[in-house]
Amino acid sequence: MRRILFLLAWFLPAVASADVGFPKPDIVEWQLENGLDVVYLGVHKAPIVTVQVWYHVGSKDEPKGQRGAAHMFEHLMWKGTRFVGADQHARLIGAVGGKVDAFTREDVTAFVDTVPKANLDFAVRLEADRMRNLLIRKETVDFVRELVKEERRARIDSSPVARALERFRQIAYTTHPYAALATGPLEDLDRLKPSDLQKFYDAYYRPNNAVLVIVGDVSADEVRDAAKRWFGPLEKRAEPPRPSAALAEPPQTQVRREVVGSSQIGLAVAGYHVPSARSDDIFALQVVANVLSGGDAARLSRRIVQKDKAGVYAGGQTLILEDPGLLIFYGVFLRPDLGQKVEDGLAEEVGRLAREPVGDSELIKARNQLTAGFVFGLEGVEGLAGQIGSAKLMTGDARSWISDYDKYQRVTAADVMRVAKQYLVPDNATVVIVPPGGAK
Repeated sequence: MRRILFLLAWFLPAVASADVGFPKPDIVEWQLENGLDVVYLGVHKAPIVTVQVWYHVGSKDEPKGQRGAAHMFEHLMWKGTRFVGADQHARLIGAVGGKVDAFTREDVTAFVDTVPKANLDFAVRLEADRMRNLLIRKETVDFVRELVKEERRARIDSSPVARALERFRQIAYTTHPYAALATGPLEDLDRLKPSDLQKFYDAYYRPNNAVLVIVGDVSADEVRDAAKRWFGPLEKRAEPPRPSAALAEPPQTQVRREVVGSSQIGLAVAGYHVPSARSDDIFALQVVANVLSGGDAARLSRRIVQKDKAGVYAGGQTLILEDPGLLIFYGVFLRPDLGQKVEDGLAEEVGRLAREPVGDSELIKARNQLTAGFVFGLEGVEGLAGQIGSAKLMTGDARSWISDYDKYQRVTAADVMRVAKQYLVPDNATVVIVPPGGAK
């Protein structure tokens, strides 16, 4: 709690006064004539600024048979433009004392440059350059393809848990592109040609499909000047394809269960479809997830690991996405004869939330853990810019995250029971079992 108060005190001078709850930052937004959204927040605590470009494209926008294209651009965008040599973007930012980052998700791909405030214009210029001047060469594509394939082998193929979660998503989503991970399957990565990637780049990497987020010790006028100078001349293009719009996931009407190939450890995964990031039910569902899987003292761990002694670990994750996502819970076990006990424990603890109100102490603890995580995520200019960019593209509102603190605190025991009854029901469940040690 002391750390939360410190962070709030750090943040308060940069925001306008608030009537209740979390302070309200003075976010400024505008749009260039070419459709680029620009969002600015002044934070004048240190002489730094983060320049982030969030593209409204992720793995769900990839054409069928070309999974992994969005992830490849996370790497390709550093490999040279008409004006900047391969790998020079990161080196140039580093030379002025800055740092870079990038990531790909289901719905977005983002690029980050955090620099001394005197280098704002320089960072904006570099980002504008690669938005439209990227060179997509065969040798570069071949190099990046192998890099992404190796990432997949290390993160997915070598991990029984990751492989099970990948299969789980393929079963949970029968239509929607969320069935595929952002890494893409090896066969699709091998299939991607420079011409495919050029088409993808031309469709999605343009100003009216992006948000420029700038947070730090600079003025709104400085941001306006830099954005207009470097991004302003870029051409607006037609709206890009949205494959997911025609591939909405139909409601699930019965449980889906599959036993997949065995591994060194056993794993039981149970997941439930939940609404998109725009839904206020997401806050109560995150409290549900925290009550069940928020650490060793949460219900799943107490039941499966401590009481039943059937598993060695139990946890969960929440996929909050632009389109309807998933609430996922899992238990890890070592002996084949314990698998059913772990699966039953998951189902019973999930079902109990729909039958019995959660106690006051559990509810308060869950809300406090969620609000603490939310506040910790705002440390520094990068965290603030990340909240803004994600909110803008996931909900359409760059300010929507500001009310998250209050919405977590307003979740009641009745809200928890209501969403559990609505979403965490057997007919909405997908279950994947991985037996341990060669068992079938």
